[in-house]
Amino acid sequence: MTAKNLIRWAKTLFTPVAITFLGYFCWEARETLGELLRQASWPMLFVAACVWVLLHLLSPLMAVAVLNGSGSTVSWSQAFATHASRLPARYVPGGVWHTVGRVMDFHEQGVRPRHLTAFVVLENGLAAAFTLAVGGAIVMALRDGDTVGTIAGVACTAALIGLVAMYFIVNRKVLQEPDALSARSYLSSLFVTAAFWIGATVAFLTYLHAFPAATGDYSNVEMGGIYLFSWGVGFVAVFAPQGIGVFELVASELMRGPIGLMGLAALIAGFRVVVGVADLAVWSLYQLVSR
Repeated sequence: MTAKNLIRWAKTLFTPVAITFLGYFCWEARETLGELLRQASWPMLFVAACVWVLLHLLSPLMAVAVLNGSGSTVSWSQAFATHASRLPARYVPGGVWHTVGRVMDFHEQGVRPRHLTAFVVLENGLAAAFTLAVGGAIVMALRDGDTVGTIAGVACTAALIGLVAMYFIVNRKVLQEPDALSARSYLSSLFVTAAFWIGATVAFLTYLHAFPAATGDYSNVEMGGIYLFSWGVGFVAVFAPQGIGVFELVASELMRGPIGLMGLAALIAGFRVVVGVADLAVWSLYQLVSR
């Protein structure tokens, strides 16, 4: 069995297992979660969803920066149209179909295959490197030299090296002359990545602040770093589509709130619901306006 088939089977098997465990956590912590929901700030939840909606206006800039920087011509409106119309594909098992759909659309619009390869590599690679670099540095400082802190430090160092190496790898192995990405275009794509994940962190923190009794005495910087690091770990766990289960478990283990690991993992999983509502809102509005 090839590595690709092995990963595909691992994803297929892991997803229902992860969902089952998260469901079990929700059931075990149902009384705590019920009380948190009764005390929740619904305006804060609404704001968290609105922040994520706004991030959908930022996401297409990644395609614009990379594809235009490689020699293709893609406008923000084109990139947004394929991004918004393909949003339901995010929820198809496998976790890659939103990317696949957008690549197909761009290819039909005349974008060259190697430009699309560079786009996919950078969109995913920069997200993983940025979250692990920033989140790893914060977790390393938070854990003060213990085993987890050391792992976070190693991840941060590897991610920083990756941020530099990715530029040369994409240009030499994927694009090549005369389509090589300029340093300015690469920095633009990195800036878009940073802006998106800062916005995503704001949305997550807003979500957590809707349940003030759940997270203890952690500062916004600490919780934001835990979110970024946990998302990065979930992303590089290739057997877990969209990091499901891995992200929640790592974040709840690092945060250790007063509601216990199961309750916190279930609460953090609830952020996916907010993201899902925001995705549905953007897709629905796009369908309404485009028609």
